[in-house]
Amino acid sequence: MESALKDPVAYFCAEFGIDSNLPTYAGGLGILAGDTMLEAADQNVPMIGVGLLYNGRRFIQRFTDQGWQYEEASLFRANATMCLRQVEEVGLPTLVTLNFFGQEIKIKVYQQRVGLKTTLYLLSSDVEGNPENWRDIMKAEYCCGDEAQLMQQMVLGIGGVRLLNKFHIKPHMYHFQEGRPIFAHWELLKNLMEKKEIGYDEAFEEVRKNIVYTNHTLVPDGNLVYNIDLVRAYADSYKNELNASTDQLVAPGLTNENTGFSITKYALNISHKTSAVSKNHGKLSKKNWPGYNWIAITNGINMPRWQQREFVNPNVSDSEMWEAHNLRKRTLARTVRDRSNFEYDPKRLVIGWARRITPYKQVHKLFDNIENLKKIVNDPERPVQILIAGKAHPGDDWGKETIQDAMKHMTHDIPDHALYIPNYDIALARDLVSGVDVWLNTPEIGKEACGTSGMKAASNGVLNATVADGWAAEVDWDGKGWVLDPERITESIHNTLSEKIVPLYFDRDQNNMPIEWINMMRESIIMSKKFSAERMLQEYIDKLYK
Repeated sequence: MESALKDPVAYFCAEFGIDSNLPTYAGGLGILAGDTMLEAADQNVPMIGVGLLYNGRRFIQRFTDQGWQYEEASLFRANATMCLRQVEEVGLPTLVTLNFFGQEIKIKVYQQRVGLKTTLYLLSSDVEGNPENWRDIMKAEYCCGDEAQLMQQMVLGIGGVRLLNKFHIKPHMYHFQEGRPIFAHWELLKNLMEKKEIGYDEAFEEVRKNIVYTNHTLVPDGNLVYNIDLVRAYADSYKNELNASTDQLVAPGLTNENTGFSITKYALNISHKTSAVSKNHGKLSKKNWPGYNWIAITNGINMPRWQQREFVNPNVSDSEMWEAHNLRKRTLARTVRDRSNFEYDPKRLVIGWARRITPYKQVHKLFDNIENLKKIVNDPERPVQILIAGKAHPGDDWGKETIQDAMKHMTHDIPDHALYIPNYDIALARDLVSGVDVWLNTPEIGKEACGTSGMKAASNGVLNATVADGWAAEVDWDGKGWVLDPERITESIHNTLSEKIVPLYFDRDQNNMPIEWINMMRESIIMSKKFSAERMLQEYIDKLYK
């Protein structure tokens, strides 16, 4: 389609997941940002992505013999890849600069052309001649403590706006994903005050008209609060570049006690519209942060990226649908073998669980009452295979212990019926969401802002067994999947498997096809169309950008 927008939207995000081999994403936020950029390219919507180019020092997930996660550096090298192009002028790298505490920090610019009107720019302060602390912050996403993360955000926000100015790009709107890009606001204020020769307060109100903000989570890790003295130090250094005081620069983010600086509160106060990522998330956001102009726009997925082409049309014969599904199951089995050196029989009922390993996702609940789970998976007439994938944050010992415990259960309690697949990435995700039979989703109720992996699975006819939170709360699952009881999650998982899912999967006709299961696959595919990034992007245009 031809976009109604003439000038581009500047889409700022701390991570972009477009290519498995680029260490520029950590989880769902990056995948969503990548899907948004790809959808903008598909729909010919002018959009400029601005992100950071990390070095991937903690990108590859590995395990010791005892099942303890450790991280290895990616083999990615910015100047040795065809995925990105270093932006140059007359043969020399294009640079923008920051100035803090009397130091000049040079920032290199890399470009990934996504579509005719869609380009992603990635910034790096890992530049020869820069102070070592500014080079080190590019080691990995969300790296190395509060100050290093704050420095990353200065590169993203201030450096990103200076990049757009250098290229004479005049955005129609600035869209901030989470609060990490907020320091772009300082630079936008400075530019407007210089251009129009106006004061801080007037510039603040005018700049706000061109900023929208999306909150992606209610959990603290996505709503950081920094020590106010740390932020004040950077504001005090930056204020020399514009006619404003340190107090003015930090005021929008002050916590109620004035002892902390909230990136979420800052983002809310500088934006004229704020969006949540599902209807439930919107309700909870209004409760957590009242008094702001909240709009609920449920996330969506870029269908060409995640939906295998054989499932685009659900109106095929039963045999064609089932053969297509079994083909994807065999493909996944090969992928698992190549990644883990273990094999399983894809004719089994295959259950998939894959996402970030963090407490509220509750993968550990699957293994409570292990004796009951053993009975379910070990039935020789109706065998079940469990596949789990996901990374714990490098600094999260709870997550690493959870993975280790899961592996012990897999090895000692349900051997040959459960596998942990290492190094969850985009390529593996594509095979998982199309190659399992059931997609399991077990978050604590109220903590899943949206979640999109279940959308991807549904688009491929994979049936969801899910807690009704985030996007899943917006679906009538009758005839499409199963809703789990969040108050009795382990019992609900096991009962749903043994009483509903397993019998239905193995209920075959004379041609060995589960007809009712196939009908549910069709309904799932049809339902998934409501959760496309095409719909999401159009809602962005109609409700946020216009």
